[in-house]
Amino acid sequence: AIALATLGAVAFRRGRTGDGLAFAIGLACGAMFFARTLGSALAEPTSIGWLLHEDWAQHYSGWAMFRHAPWHWPPGLMPEIWYPVGTSIVYTDSLPLLALALKPFSAWLPEPFQYIGFWLATSCALQGGFAALLVARFRREPAIVLIASALFVFAPVLLSRIGHDTLTAHWLVLAAFWLYFREQRLRTIALQALPWWLLAAIAALVHPYLAAMTLAIQAAFGWKSARIDRDASSRSALAAFAGSIAISFLAWWASGSMIIPARDAAGGVAYGKYSTNLASLVDPMHFSRWLPDIGILPGQYEGFAYLGVGMIVLGLVVLLDLARNRFRDGIDRASLPLAVVAAALFLFAAGGVVAIGPHVLLDAPIRGPVLGLFRSSGRFVWVPYYALMLWIVVRATYRLGASVAAAVLAVVLIVQIADFSDTHARTARLRLSANDAPAGTLLDDPRWRDLAAGRKHLTLLPPSACGSAAGPYLPFVLLAAEQRLTVNAGYLARWDMRATGRYCESLGKELRAGEWSADDLYVVGAAWKAAFLRGAPEARCERLNDYDACVIGPAITP
Repeated sequence: AIALATLGAVAFRRGRTGDGLAFAIGLACGAMFFARTLGSALAEPTSIGWLLHEDWAQHYSGWAMFRHAPWHWPPGLMPEIWYPVGTSIVYTDSLPLLALALKPFSAWLPEPFQYIGFWLATSCALQGGFAALLVARFRREPAIVLIASALFVFAPVLLSRIGHDTLTAHWLVLAAFWLYFREQRLRTIALQALPWWLLAAIAALVHPYLAAMTLAIQAAFGWKSARIDRDASSRSALAAFAGSIAISFLAWWASGSMIIPARDAAGGVAYGKYSTNLASLVDPMHFSRWLPDIGILPGQYEGFAYLGVGMIVLGLVVLLDLARNRFRDGIDRASLPLAVVAAALFLFAAGGVVAIGPHVLLDAPIRGPVLGLFRSSGRFVWVPYYALMLWIVVRATYRLGASVAAAVLAVVLIVQIADFSDTHARTARLRLSANDAPAGTLLDDPRWRDLAAGRKHLTLLPPSACGSAAGPYLPFVLLAAEQRLTVNAGYLARWDMRATGRYCESLGKELRAGEWSADDLYVVGAAWKAAFLRGAPEARCERLNDYDACVIGPAITP
């Protein structure tokens, strides 16, 4: 808050904001949002209790295994989870960008160590920073830049993704918008393409959906550069775009995205199940204090795109003003490519299963490896969502003086914050449990460590992939990470279904034949226990934390 006040004072003294100052103001605004809404305690690297549930548990446990595992090729490969089939750091959603960067330094990092809180803080700060840069492209007045960047930081679509840390990097979309609208005046294709290539590499190592969105925005930029601005040839624009695609594929290969066969790309889910609703812009889905839910189909929460009461009212005012002027200058020619791409992505986001509220207009889910890559198609609504927000903010201040425009945006911001206040309060409770692990997520009986000593594998009989699991994945993945064991369980976004099926079949044969190993620490479920003991009468079993832990003979040590 002090930094923001200081930056604001500097900006008001100058009377306008340059790019550097605007970015700093936005960063401070986003950082203050993180501290206010989530709490700085979450950024403490050794605080993991709040992470041990839902999607965060998957992301943290994947990193906990990856940091101690030996390097494989490609670097993101991780055969130690879902053993012996294996997976990669991509499919545990453990933010490959930071996982790959920090793994070489794992020996010097504390135990435990998490970067999810840091990433949430970074995403909030960069959301504000790039929003301020983007708005400053159209209005340089300090108050407008500050308040408009706060509107983007308080966007409900960002807050709705706090539970999935890699998907909070909406600043990548805003950064792509900024590159789209920035003034060029660059003489070489390399200088023009370099920031797009950097953005492509970062986005590909954060999340494939965000990478696809930034590539789509770059395609619009290439169209604009070659056909509207005429500051680049079609060939050079195509070369720059091809470079971004190549970089993205290289990053995906390095992080292990390509280890899953194409037939399993959709994970058994049809394109259309996780679409966006045509009423998503005005359906709060429990986020609003004032507006009731319209109702959506199951799975369409992925396409959440509520604008908020303040932005909805401001948008209606803008539309009425444009209608009065017969929609002259509604979208300028330079913005046309981005508007077309945003509209196309909205159609893709709503495709397959199309509905307005609970009313289905089209029910045609599509199964296939290509569309299945982006089965949660509703997420692509973020590009048109932020494009619409930008258009509303810019058009609303288009004919207003600086003071009036700032006052209008300030009222909208206050209404937005009030509209989401209950959601902010629920989110803020995270800080109260920053070091409290949910019951049952940690195996605290010291006998686990004694039984694991000298062994190589932690084997659930059966794991969830092969039937009624002997136990939840999380406590055993964390134990395997601590004891440097492989584990045949996990929580993955995608997996090789045929290879997993073959493993389950072989595990069943081992159960019937009694072929067990002294290298394994077995966790035996009730359904398999009798058969296990018949085939391994020499097994020593103990009841630890309400699980049956069994070993065959002494551990085999080198």
